[in-house]
Amino acid sequence: MEGDPFLGVSGHQAPVRHLVEQVRAGRLAHAYLLFGEPGIGKTTLARALARALLPELELDRHPDYWEDDSDQGLLMDEVRLIPEKPPLRHQHSLLQFLNWRPTLARRRVALISGIDRGAEILQNILLKTLEEPHPGQVIVLTSPSLSPFAILPTLVSRCQKVALHPLPTAAIESLMRRSGAEPERARQLSRMAAGRPGWALRALRSPELVDEHERWAGRLQEVMGAPAHRALRLAAELDAASRNWRSKRRAAADPEDIDVDPSEDPVLIALRSFQLRLRQRMDQDPGDQMLGLARLLEASYATLGHLEQNVSARLALEVFLLRCRLVS
Repeated sequence: MEGDPFLGVSGHQAPVRHLVEQVRAGRLAHAYLLFGEPGIGKTTLARALARALLPELELDRHPDYWEDDSDQGLLMDEVRLIPEKPPLRHQHSLLQFLNWRPTLARRRVALISGIDRGAEILQNILLKTLEEPHPGQVIVLTSPSLSPFAILPTLVSRCQKVALHPLPTAAIESLMRRSGAEPERARQLSRMAAGRPGWALRALRSPELVDEHERWAGRLQEVMGAPAHRALRLAAELDAASRNWRSKRRAAADPEDIDVDPSEDPVLIALRSFQLRLRQRMDQDPGDQMLGLARLLEASYATLGHLEQNVSARLALEVFLLRCRLVS
């Protein structure tokens, strides 16, 4: 396979440079953990690293490559050395794959996108593999967070961590234009993406994502300066939407029902929409409300942090939205 394997990665110059240097020097970690917000480009960068390590064939045809990028997370039989049932999504389980010698390349490479979606028992099985690294294996994991509520700290400690940060708006606008977006559409999506190129690309293909953003941003506007019951009602509505989304994700573990909407949790979508609307208000109406808007923006990020710590979503939203109603 010819060409630069990292060419398709938008931005993230520092992480790319770091990984390129390690590949060229042959000083590879046995495991990498790429982390950053959903849609920021973790899986894209992970696949680029895999292509650099396995240049012989395209990844989807390479016998020394194993990937799981399911929105429902890994199932136990996809990982176990001796599965109870044949793996649903792979010809061989992860541990079976890693147990064999490389076929074409010098090493075997496995990518698990969204390790945070794997159950604790599954992460513990993987941990045992990382505790006894094999020189002929490289395992690449991705996660939106390093929170201990998302991924085992012991698992994190066994990996070389690579942080991905939001991209500048101009970089995402350039990506949108290269992807065929009209100039005005490219500007709109780059502002809404909040530094996440993956989100912008999905929104370019799926206009309903933009509509959903506008809907939640409008709901925040209805709360600001309104009676308390509106804030509490919106918190309850978002909590119900999140519970419904989570129940569908859990049901997706059933092989008969794997076509579940892969979109993000409605609470996260709404909070990002709220943040963008607050920034827009700060840009458009600098004045007496500036300090209040800035404090609300800060509170929105604190709310995301509370959610990572498994605080009740409804309670966290109620606290945030009741603060929002104090700013008109």
